[in-house]
Amino acid sequence: MNALLLWLLPGLPLGAGGLLLLVRRWARPVAISVAALTLGLAVHAAVTRPAVAVRLLLGEGAAVDGLSAVMVVTVAAAGLAVLVFAAGEPLGARFHGLMLIFLGAMLVTVTAGDLVLLLMGWEVMGAMSYALIGYRWRDPGRVRSGAVAFLTTRAGDLGLYFAAGAALAGGGDLALGGLPGLPPGWRDLVAGGIVLAALGKSAQLPFSYWLSRAMDGPSPVSALLHSATMVAAGAYLLLRAQPLLAATGWAAALVTWTGAVTALLLGAVAVAQRELKQLLAASTCAQVGYMVCAAGA
Repeated sequence: MNALLLWLLPGLPLGAGGLLLLVRRWARPVAISVAALTLGLAVHAAVTRPAVAVRLLLGEGAAVDGLSAVMVVTVAAAGLAVLVFAAGEPLGARFHGLMLIFLGAMLVTVTAGDLVLLLMGWEVMGAMSYALIGYRWRDPGRVRSGAVAFLTTRAGDLGLYFAAGAALAGGGDLALGGLPGLPPGWRDLVAGGIVLAALGKSAQLPFSYWLSRAMDGPSPVSALLHSATMVAAGAYLLLRAQPLLAATGWAAALVTWTGAVTALLLGAVAVAQRELKQLLAASTCAQVGYMVCAAGA
């Protein structure tokens, strides 16, 4: 039963989102109902803490523990709130389908216990962000903004591929819990790749500008990216990998200083903004900077 719950938690929004892309009927009530059911599943998972072994390569599967229990509930609640708000906007079935797929990918990301599952959720989440930012594709400016956000985060995402390759080469264990036990040289390479990917996804310096361009998307998309989902994913990964960062002797300090500098500089940028969405973009980078700083410290 616990394994079924853990499969349903991301599977329900992923399946419903894919169905809405094909059927395109009753998009609003279906999306809200699925998000509400997902929230119920997330609360149940946070209480029961299920785990399932999914042997992809050398991984250990997915699980809901103390850290991910908080995240699954927060992600599902934010997704439901955004979809309820989006019901009042002139947005079609494609939008609601993409939002549900994004929500499912984020839930895969926060429950992943190894780099294989993490990469799956991480990449689908990035692709959906591109499609959602450029949702109004007839406007070339919005499409360019989606491309900037996608390519910038993709540049950081290469670090996650590098980390997975280094983990395989250094010991063959892709489980997140086993990374601190890698040989010192390989451990440093894995930590460097994870830090790069996390800073890119969380819009920390020097990647912060993509979040400003992401504001060209519909307001519900901006709300979803800025809440407990995409920009928080990097900080979550750093918290999940904190034993690895501490084991290297340098990665934790690098993360701490990067978060602190981002919080200070982007906080100053936010104060200087006169346009509300750009103020929110800069202040979000600054607030996530505190989270990144805490993960390193």
